[in-house]
Amino acid sequence: MRDKRVIGVIGGGAAGLSAAVMAARRGGAVRLFEKQPRVGRKLLATGNGTCNLSNLHASPEHYHGGDPGFVFPALRAFSPQDAMAFFASIGVPCTVRENGRIYPIVEQASAVLDALRFEAEALGVQMLTDTAVTAIVPRQDGVRLQTTVGAFDVSCVLVAVGGAASGRLGGSADGYRLLTAIGHEKTPLFPSIVQIKTAKDPVRPLKGLRLDAALTLCLDGKAAATSEGEVLFADYGLSGPAAMEIGRVAADWERRKQGHMTVSIDLLPGIVAPDLLDMLTKRRALPGRTLDRWLIGLLPKALGQTLLKVAGVQPLSRMADSVTDAELRVLTDIIKGWMLPVEGAAGMDAAQVTAGGVKTAGFDPATMRSRRCPFVYAAGEVLDIDGDCGGYNLQWAWASAHAAVTAMTEERT
Repeated sequence: MRDKRVIGVIGGGAAGLSAAVMAARRGGAVRLFEKQPRVGRKLLATGNGTCNLSNLHASPEHYHGGDPGFVFPALRAFSPQDAMAFFASIGVPCTVRENGRIYPIVEQASAVLDALRFEAEALGVQMLTDTAVTAIVPRQDGVRLQTTVGAFDVSCVLVAVGGAASGRLGGSADGYRLLTAIGHEKTPLFPSIVQIKTAKDPVRPLKGLRLDAALTLCLDGKAAATSEGEVLFADYGLSGPAAMEIGRVAADWERRKQGHMTVSIDLLPGIVAPDLLDMLTKRRALPGRTLDRWLIGLLPKALGQTLLKVAGVQPLSRMADSVTDAELRVLTDIIKGWMLPVEGAAGMDAAQVTAGGVKTAGFDPATMRSRRCPFVYAAGEVLDIDGDCGGYNLQWAWASAHAAVTAMTEERT
């Protein structure tokens, strides 16, 4: 007979750990399988270590995939406020910051991981690390899990192994393989929340420079995505939150290989073009300034010199008062919209999230139960759902885990 006492969870990341805690709180005996030596490695990197747990604005319009509306029942049943209450209950009070982003007050991803782990241990969750699940074998009365340390029979199993992104932190294709082996289908995978690769020569002198800017990705001259915030220049292109927020669009374009993509960078988004032109006109009167020093105070030195070269305002040894009105207009246009060719996005290992995954059509959106095997469930990034930058992906992890656990614990009784 099926062992109604044991729920299996594959994966010790955000969705898996939270599911284990939720299930154990409902009286379930939980056995969690993690192939890494320890749980939660990827969670430690969330929000650059500060752990942006959720977002008050979580709703289908912030998600992507074949059917973004798939997230609605789970998000309705487990809201961002519910996520805050859950984490408060394990000793991690949260606060709401800019743009609805929810963080633990302590701003430490390690504290979030520790609290989840401590709670799971206190509830008696059996965590089997260094244990990879190699196959899910549906049975008439449950599921048999083949692992690298033997076979385990469970009443039902949640596949919460995450996606292929961030391989150095444990990301892998294991979940896709496990679920496609029992009849599910997978969509193409590509990186999301990822850096943008551009032509390298223009940005290489700016490596390491951080500043606030507005970015617009253009496909064949038409705006495809916009963002504003911190941009970090790298020798390969653009990083930082603003670039990574729209990196998914560049990655999808690179995958499809259709059309020509550029990125326009507004380097002074708080100043409109006419006012900038007026400021530059007045700067010509700064006494004794050569062009190589002319823009210091308005822009970082290396950036100002780079943009003057792009604008053709040369040589840098010229005096600033020699800049013509025509040159000022060209420079204004470049500062407000420096155009760079896009080459694609950084690879899956550099990405924080995987776009694509196991097709959601194979699962019930209210319960996360497989339509092919009634004792198999899935949650989090393994499914063809990915969220915008800003806490949306972790909210999906918690909400989908909650939906699955609710159904799994009810199914056990």
